[in-house]
Amino acid sequence: MRNFPLSAFHFRLLWGLALVLCASCTERMNLSSDYITPQLVITGYITTDTMAHKIQVRRTADYFGKEPQQVYSDAVVKINGVLLQPVGGGEYHPDSSFYGVSGATYTLEVWVDFDEDGAAEHYTANTVMPEMHVLDGVSLASIHPGDTQPPWMLMVHFQDLPGPNNFGVHLYIHQVSGQKIWYSEQLRRYFINNFGDHAAEGQYISFPALSYVIMDEMWWYEDERIKLHPGDTLIAELNTLSPEYFEFVRSAQQEISGGNPLFAGPPANMPSNIQGGALGIFGAYTASRQRILFN
Repeated sequence: MRNFPLSAFHFRLLWGLALVLCASCTERMNLSSDYITPQLVITGYITTDTMAHKIQVRRTADYFGKEPQQVYSDAVVKINGVLLQPVGGGEYHPDSSFYGVSGATYTLEVWVDFDEDGAAEHYTANTVMPEMHVLDGVSLASIHPGDTQPPWMLMVHFQDLPGPNNFGVHLYIHQVSGQKIWYSEQLRRYFINNFGDHAAEGQYISFPALSYVIMDEMWWYEDERIKLHPGDTLIAELNTLSPEYFEFVRSAQQEISGGNPLFAGPPANMPSNIQGGALGIFGAYTASRQRILFN
């Protein structure tokens, strides 16, 4: 694995940014809001993997109400005319052999009787699978140059393709005990960046995924930590996100960091590409993985 050292100043800057990000995820805020009428929310994505796609059909609760969120397990959901199967909890999956192809357009259609008048309403959305960026490698770079001990930054290395691109990095941990952890399953921990001024167009990118500071013990849920052991495997997954999905994730993370539950009510500024009167998003992203041992 290639080593990609950064300057001492750069590492201290990144370390400070990481601490700010972690603090913003857990800070509690007192908010007030008027009643907001419940609305239908359709969210989902497809990827270049098999068995990694899902569509959710739900109804929002009042913004600060105590009623549980209603889910729809009797909707008709199709992607490019192919029927998806309900798996419970208002979630729908395509066949296990389904996978997205870069450059292809996908149309989501959902029929559900949201207004309870006996006739199903029709909702649609379109997305295009982006071109895949291949993750060449992943490395661990010490926060303190010259030090071989954690904390480390998780570095990703890949060739940027021409044109505007939106990136994400998921982190999975496979422990020697056999436990498999999707560390970035919580939306607020998922690292996204379009890199902007950080990288030149079409150049080779080596960049830290700032959401993931690798230590012997890593914060996970509110008061829970993950203890890493020698031999544990860290798996980084580089995603290229469709533009509408990237903007949705970015807006959702801003809502979460501000203290708002993601779908306790429909934030007015959340982007949506669902046609027909529902809120939500239908997006696409590619997946390319590399792994490194924690030693």
